Amino acid sequence: MPPRLPATEHCFYAVAGAASAYYYAGEIRQAILRCKLHGQIWYIRELTDLAALRLFPLEPAEKTGRLPVYLGVPTLQPFDCIVPVPPRLGEEKGLRIPEQIARRLGKILGLPVSRALRPTRKMEPQKGLDLADRLRNRKKGYVVCDYPAIAGRRVLLVDDIITSGATVSACAKALYDGGAADVFAVSLAVEEDRLSALPNNKEIRYEAAGHRH
Repeated sequence: MPPRLPATEHCFYAVAGAASAYYYAGEIRQAILRCKLHGQIWYIRELTDLAALRLFPLEPAEKTGRLPVYLGVPTLQPFDCIVPVPPRLGEEKGLRIPEQIARRLGKILGLPVSRALRPTRKMEPQKGLDLADRLRNRKKGYVVCDYPAIAGRRVLLVDDIITSGATVSACAKALYDGGAADVFAVSLAVEEDRLSALPNNKEIRYEAAGHRH
C-alpha cells in the first residue's frame, strides 16, 4: 500500500486513506500546469510514471517510453479497479487529467479503469474557497453511474492534486453509497502550503459526511 497522507492535516471523511507522490510546487507544479493550461499531455505520462515509482512497488522502465514494471503479485493486488475523479459539469470536453493518470496507472498496475462517477450538479472551482465552503461545494456532488464496475470492489480513486481532501472524500462517499468495498485515493501532488491555512475542524468534517449534530 502507498504511504498515507496524515489524516490530521486533511479533511478526509470517507476515504480509507490517501497518498500523494509530490508536493504541488516547483517543477512538479509547472509540469501539471503545462498539462492543464497548455494541453501538453505528454507530461502526464512522465509524471504518472514518476509518481507510480514513489507510490507502488515498481521497477523503473528499461527504456524511455516503456512502462515501469510492477514487482508485486498481481493476484494479491490491494485494489480491484481504478476510478478517476470526473470533470465538473461543462468541462467534460476538456483534457481529463485524472482520467489520463488513471489510464496510465491501469496499464502499469494491470487494473481496469472505469468512469464510474459523474457529477450531479454544477460546482464552483475549489480555488479560493475556505475549508467549510470547499466541503459544502463538493458535498453530494457525485454519484455512481456504473454500479457493476465498483460493487464489492476495492477502488483506487485517482486525482491530479489533493488540497483539503474535500473532492476525493465526496467521490469516495458516492463510491461507498454505490457499493464499493473500500476506497483509497492517490494523486500526483498535494498542496501542503494551502493546507496550512485551512483549519482542521472536526465538526465541519462530521457535517460533510452527512451526520447531524
